[in-house]
Amino acid sequence: MLYGSKKVMRFDYGKKRENNNKALLRLAAFLCIITIMLVATSSFFKLKKIEVEGNSSIPDSEILEIVNRYLGKNIFTIKPALIGEEIRQAIPVKEATVRVSLPGTMVVRVVERDVAAAVPYLGGFILIDQSGYVVDVRTDLENLRLPIITGLEIAKPEKAKTIAIKDNQDLLEDLKNILKYLYSMREELSEIHMDYQGGESSFFIYTLDGFQIYLEEDDIGEEKFSLMKSVLGDLRNRGMDKGLIDLSKEAPVFKAF
Repeated sequence: MLYGSKKVMRFDYGKKRENNNKALLRLAAFLCIITIMLVATSSFFKLKKIEVEGNSSIPDSEILEIVNRYLGKNIFTIKPALIGEEIRQAIPVKEATVRVSLPGTMVVRVVERDVAAAVPYLGGFILIDQSGYVVDVRTDLENLRLPIITGLEIAKPEKAKTIAIKDNQDLLEDLKNILKYLYSMREELSEIHMDYQGGESSFFIYTLDGFQIYLEEDDIGEEKFSLMKSVLGDLRNRGMDKGLIDLSKEAPVFKAF
């Protein structure tokens, strides 16, 4: 008996799998587009509230004036680092960090600059921190115990920028150095006078209880300022309350008034 031969049908499973993968990719892409559209248009992801933390002397309104324009924007389009830098450029703060969270909330946290001294300007005063940044401009120093910086001619001040010294901006570095070392005793001082002659800076520091301390540019350093505090403490303990302390010599020289 003869049997006829049968054709064997073969299925290309690899091609079928490839077609299935393409279909899945198209479906995934479609779902991604739908998701993006929902995220972009949903009110759930829009910024609805801004909170400010860490400020004491700077009012909330001053900070909100900068960031309120982000209200209503999609939180995924907001760049916190750029907003923080924008705040630091406009407001006298040392740090400004921005955090965005659901549902639709932005938290701005700032670290304010501490005022170290006041500089006379047009009948009022520029308040600066120990890095020379302008913190505020006021007509008086009511309720503030700060040393007044004299001997400098200042250009128009800008908040959140360093003070501009006419004719010699290099003096700012000397000022920053002396404020750094005097910061802890700023409430004991009445005036810091800066003098610049022959390319060299010198300083007269006046205390509220009547002492006058003389320093030259090369004297600015931790060692001399530690010595100054020690000499002041010794003189006060001995009941002496007025006089000139010259720290420009190898050993301090005191002359009573």
